[in-house]
Amino acid sequence: MEKITENVYAATDIRGCNPGYVMTRDGAVIIDTPQLPTKAVAMREEVLKKGPIRYLINTEHHIDHIFGNYFFTGLCPVVAHEHILKDFGVVSSGTPYSYSLEVVKKDDPEGISLMPPEKDFHLNPPTILFSHGLKLWVGDQVFELFHTPGHTRGQIAVYVPKEKVVFVGDTIFCECQTWFHAADPDAWLWSLDFLKTLDVDHIVPGHGPICNKDYIMKQSAFIREWVTAVAVGMAKGWGLQECTQRISFLDRFPVDIGQEAAGPMIQEKAVERIYSFLHGKIERYR
Repeated sequence: MEKITENVYAATDIRGCNPGYVMTRDGAVIIDTPQLPTKAVAMREEVLKKGPIRYLINTEHHIDHIFGNYFFTGLCPVVAHEHILKDFGVVSSGTPYSYSLEVVKKDDPEGISLMPPEKDFHLNPPTILFSHGLKLWVGDQVFELFHTPGHTRGQIAVYVPKEKVVFVGDTIFCECQTWFHAADPDAWLWSLDFLKTLDVDHIVPGHGPICNKDYIMKQSAFIREWVTAVAVGMAKGWGLQECTQRISFLDRFPVDIGQEAAGPMIQEKAVERIYSFLHGKIERYR
């Protein structure tokens, strides 16, 4: 895994989210888990060589952030926002197991042997929940967990002041396509403004390379561009179908690793969500 600071590590070159961990004097805190079994097991073994695992924190409920939790079962408590638990394991079709099995077959064939039978599989959901914020003291590190809704209702950021690092999950997609399929754009922009107030040198995004606070403005601008594009289409009298046909930002950013074929679907889901948002038909997260 990539070394970000003396005690912070993250993987940004694998299919799925960017999982990471922080070492403390008393063990490790993991933030999100790899979707691919071989990567999850490798991460677990890498961390255990350095010390025990004290907590596992999930920044959201989407399967690419939580599927690997299974491979950390029994090692530590899992921490998340209360809304993450409410939506934990929700997938667009099938079960979390069947959905991820197809991903594993395509992107991690060696990981199939690490998958248990579906009847024995469980997602290892969070058991420590919070609503607004939570502070964890682990060894010589403090972890400040903030509710940062937008990409999802239960989205959180994990701030490590001593390291000047914040794990923001999918609040930032760095230099890759942004997913809006479960988003409240207004709340998302508010959360990005909040992140600007943190004293950090390094941001670990949910997808894409490590960045700094300069990228917050770029992410905010892209969200505004998307909303404006759909709003302009609606003002021209375009219905949902025409907006879907005419609006695309595929030329702006690549799709993240392993999901290249999903580009058109990402655009379609973004238009559908923003169209509903502008018509006042989605739940607001702030």
